[in-house]
Amino acid sequence: MSLIIVSAFVFSYELAQSTPDLRRVYEKWGVVPSDLVDWLKSPDLSRQPLTVVTSGYLHDDIVRFASNIAVLCILGIALERLLVQSFDDAGYWILAATYFVSLLGGTALQVALTAGDTTPFLGASGAIAGIGGAYVMTDPRWAVLMVAWSVLQIGGVAALGGDTRLAYYALAGGFLTGCASMLLLSALVLRTRGA
Repeated sequence: MSLIIVSAFVFSYELAQSTPDLRRVYEKWGVVPSDLVDWLKSPDLSRQPLTVVTSGYLHDDIVRFASNIAVLCILGIALERLLVQSFDDAGYWILAATYFVSLLGGTALQVALTAGDTTPFLGASGAIAGIGGAYVMTDPRWAVLMVAWSVLQIGGVAALGGDTRLAYYALAGGFLTGCASMLLLSALVLRTRGA
């Protein structure tokens, strides 16, 4: 629920911006692959790449925002319940870690494959793909929802007006990271229980 509330708050802020202001928001808080690559070549603590985190809460399209919130409401809440049942209060932290790791995995793949790009991209969909991927690993029947969600992400038509790049690779990277996270968690649980 916290992810849904924060995402809705940030999106309402985006909706209140003019097109030039929105462009500045995306340039400041979205991930610009070439800038991140430059930072990785010469890390400087005075200019940490916080955009990797902040981009995970930005949306550039109403359709993408609505479909992301739908996945969080359906699969995110179901995953949270499953994790809390299995790990008590630690389940909330595991869900947050899955979101964050999926955000990083999606961003890493997008930047690796578009390293010279100077147009910002937003990472929320990569993180959401990770949540969906993690839940699909527990119940593959939900893969149909993730396919429908992917179509909406790729075909979003209600852009807010800022100049961003659709992060196709971040969707794939986030989904694969979420799947891998759940497989790793399952393997650790089985090992701990001596199976």
